Amino acid sequence: MTNSGSALRSVWHQLKNRTITCEEALQLLVDNDGNVTLSLLDPEVSYRFLREFPDRSSLPPVIPLLLWQNCFYLGSPVPLSLESIRLMGDRTLTEIRVLPVTDKSYANWYRAQSLNSTTQLNAQPFVNPLTGEQDQEDIIEITSELLSRAADQIGRIRTIISGALRNRASDIHLEPTPEGLRVRYRIDGILRDITLLPLEISRRAIVALKVMADMDIADSRRPQDARIGEQYTTGQDASGLGLDMRVSTLPCVGGEKAVIRLLPRQNPFACIEELGFTDRTLAIYKNWLQQPQGVVIFTGPTGSGKTSTLYTSLQAIATEFVNVVTVEDPVEYILPRITQTQVLEAAGMTFAAGLRAILRQDPDIIMVGEIRDHETAETAVRAALTGHLVLTTLHTNDAVSAIPRLKDIGPDPGLISDALLGVVAQRLVRKVCPHCAEPYPPTDDDLRALGIDWEDTDPTAWKKGRGCSRCFGSGFLGREAIIELLNVDDRIRQLIYEGTMTQLHHYLGEIGFDSFRVAAIAKISQGITTVQEVLRVLPYSAMNRRYPERETKARMQVVNS
Repeated sequence: MTNSGSALRSVWHQLKNRTITCEEALQLLVDNDGNVTLSLLDPEVSYRFLREFPDRSSLPPVIPLLLWQNCFYLGSPVPLSLESIRLMGDRTLTEIRVLPVTDKSYANWYRAQSLNSTTQLNAQPFVNPLTGEQDQEDIIEITSELLSRAADQIGRIRTIISGALRNRASDIHLEPTPEGLRVRYRIDGILRDITLLPLEISRRAIVALKVMADMDIADSRRPQDARIGEQYTTGQDASGLGLDMRVSTLPCVGGEKAVIRLLPRQNPFACIEELGFTDRTLAIYKNWLQQPQGVVIFTGPTGSGKTSTLYTSLQAIATEFVNVVTVEDPVEYILPRITQTQVLEAAGMTFAAGLRAILRQDPDIIMVGEIRDHETAETAVRAALTGHLVLTTLHTNDAVSAIPRLKDIGPDPGLISDALLGVVAQRLVRKVCPHCAEPYPPTDDDLRALGIDWEDTDPTAWKKGRGCSRCFGSGFLGREAIIELLNVDDRIRQLIYEGTMTQLHHYLGEIGFDSFRVAAIAKISQGITTVQEVLRVLPYSAMNRRYPERETKARMQVVNS
C-alpha cells in the first residue's frame, strides 16, 4: 500500500527516523506563502487519514500533511470551523491542527489523489474542488508531478497515456535523446513537448511499453507493431470506455523510438453536417451518397481527416435495407451494421483480393480503404458500373489531381468517366480558440496571400487567438475540415474521356468550382481560422491557382451572408 519510493523521500519518513523535528518537517512541506511541496508528502499519511472518510463529500478541503504523536497536521486553503475540526478529530481519534495552504496546492493535490484512486486510464477533465468548475491543467507541470509519484515504469506509461487522453492528443511520441526520453503529444495535429524522462529510466520505460503491448523485449534491432486494448474513465461513464492503442517501435540512434496512436472505441464521429461542408457542397455530397451506383473518391495526405469523413458517411447510409462491406488497412474503428475486413498481405488478402471477395457477398455499398494499384482501381470502377456505390481514397494534392492520378493507375478513361460521381479533397485546419479570440484586422500581406482586396471581405469578422491556458498558448483549439469538392457533370465526363487538364481547369472556372481557396477564404472571413493556418495546411498550388469568374462571386456571398 505504501509507495516505497515516495516514502524514502517523504518528510514523514525523515521525521519517523528522527533526522528532523516536527517543526522542520512542516517547514519543508509548507513554505511561508502556503505552497505545499507535494513530492515530499507520504501516501501512507493520506491513506491513514482518508480511510476514515469513505464519503469524501463530508470532508472539508484538507491535505493530510503529517501524522505525529497522535496528531494529524492538515493543510487547508479555507478557514475551518471549530465544529469541522472537532468532527475530524472524533472520526480519526486524534488531535487536529490546521495550516493555511494555497488554493493551487490543494487543487494539485486533489487532482493527484483523483488520478491515483483508479487503476484505469483516466481521461476525466480536472474540476476545481473549491469552485466546482472545470480547470485547464498545466499539462507539463501536472504530468511531471504525476510521473514523479508513479510506482513503476508501467505506472509512468499509464500516466503519460492518461495525460494524452485528457488533453485530446491523438498520438504519443517517446523519443530517446542524449538527455533522456522525450515525451511529446500530438494535439490538434501539432506535436508539443511535454516532459523529459531521466536518462537512467529511458530504456526501462520503452521495455515497459513493449511488455504492455506483448512485444519481443529482447529484440531492439527491428521495428515492431502491436495493439493494446484498455479501459479508460471519463467521469461520465463509471464502467469505463474501450480504448485501442496502436504501438509502433523503431530502432534509432540512442535506442528505440515508440509512437502510440490512441483510438477510442466509442463512436467519435459526428453527423455529416458537422464535417466542414458548406451548404452548397453538403447538398451535392448528400446527393452522391443517395446514388445506387458510382465512385466517390476522397483525397488528402495522412492526417487530413479522410477516415473520419468516410466513417461518418458510412454510418449515415448504413441502414437495415443495405449491405455495407469494407476492406481496410487497418480497421481503426468498429462500426455497427457494417462488415469490415482487414487487409493482410502476408496471407494474400490485398485490397484487390478483398474487393473481389466482397463482390461475392451481395454488397450494396463498398468502401475500399485505398486505391494503390491498377487491379484495385479497375475492380473498383467495374464494381461501380455494375450497381454498387463505392467509396475509396486516393493520395493527391487536390480534387482535380485525382483524375490524372486515376488515369495513370490504369483504368480505361471511358470507364472512369462513366463511374465517377465526384471527388472530395480535404485538409484539417486548427480553429481559433473561442476563449481568447479577438478581432484581427487583416494586413496587406494577408490579403495578398489570399488574392483578394479589401472590398472583397469583411475585416471586422476576422479573428485571431492571443493564447490562453485552454489552448496551451497557441491561440487554436480544435480542428475543422476545409473541403474542395469536384462534382462530375456531363461536360467533365467528356473532358475526362477526351479532354486535357487545361480544358478541365478552364471549365471549372466557368461553372464555379468549390476550390480549396474559396473554402479557405470563407472560413477566414467567418473568423473560424487564420491566414497563417491556411497557408500552413493547404498545398501551394491550391492557393495560387485562380478561378476568377466564380471566386469573386463566392467571396461576396460570404461577406453578404
